[in-house]
Amino acid sequence: MFRYSPPDDAQRTGFAMVADRFALLVDAAVGDELATGLWNAMTAPDAAFEDVLSLIAAVGIGRLPDFALVELVDAASSSVSVAVRGTATIDLHGPQRSSYAGSGVGTWVEGSAQHVAGISLGLAGVLSSAVLLPLGRGVARANALEWGVVVSPAPAVPAAATARSVADDVDDVDDSTVLGSRRPGASLPVPQAPHARRYVLRLTPGGEHTLERPVVLGRAPRTAQHPGARTVAVASPRKEVSGEHLEARLEGDALVLRDLGSTNGTVVRQPDGGEVLLRGGASARVAPGTVLDLGDGVTVVFEAVP
Repeated sequence: MFRYSPPDDAQRTGFAMVADRFALLVDAAVGDELATGLWNAMTAPDAAFEDVLSLIAAVGIGRLPDFALVELVDAASSSVSVAVRGTATIDLHGPQRSSYAGSGVGTWVEGSAQHVAGISLGLAGVLSSAVLLPLGRGVARANALEWGVVVSPAPAVPAAATARSVADDVDDVDDSTVLGSRRPGASLPVPQAPHARRYVLRLTPGGEHTLERPVVLGRAPRTAQHPGARTVAVASPRKEVSGEHLEARLEGDALVLRDLGSTNGTVVRQPDGGEVLLRGGASARVAPGTVLDLGDGVTVVFEAVP
């Protein structure tokens, strides 16, 4: 059963909807008429993820509301598909935590995950009550919605204890952090290594490239447009890779990706097997072991090396 947090000001927040296979949190700007249409689409016998998104898109790109949509794809593997736009956020809790947000994206961000044990959906801008009320199937006014086992972020470690905890617990550091989002500013807590590490991008075809400075990939990237970066041209006979396709820069132990307005986007394959599509100028923060597919047989692996 889902739980929702009733807002302090119902006029400034949206609608939380829970159907058999869907959960939707949508901004108040959607209006009562479209909210009713979305509920009907979610509860139709042949309801489909694309149908709900198409109904939202029908209002026009310039009038798209902020929303967070989740579909249960397969109960046996706890697999879900998600879409998120604007101030909305989705956190998927499980063996690894994935976060999605739609800020800065013209349309919306999509993704998927398996082995999901908890889901949190949120809309920014309105304070919610600390009380969580049950919502089995239906519609409520809310800007926060959650289901299952939801894990709060770990408390910050006091500065005085940092040196001891890093030195004593080095064997407990987990480097399996997954992709956070396909949008600008996406961020997940990527563990920091206790000692300096070296990271590289391995291109197939194309060899190995170090990350002491940003790397720009594309069919014909222009050095003058990216001062301070290394530009790497890749072959793309079918022109699936754009002239300026993707920027990658190292930030701590994570790789920050930024789509450069590519036509087809980049398929980002997470270490746990999940996949998302990065496009439309969106950004994402990924961990070592992530594989990037630019198209035309061009793949890039983000690796930590001795």
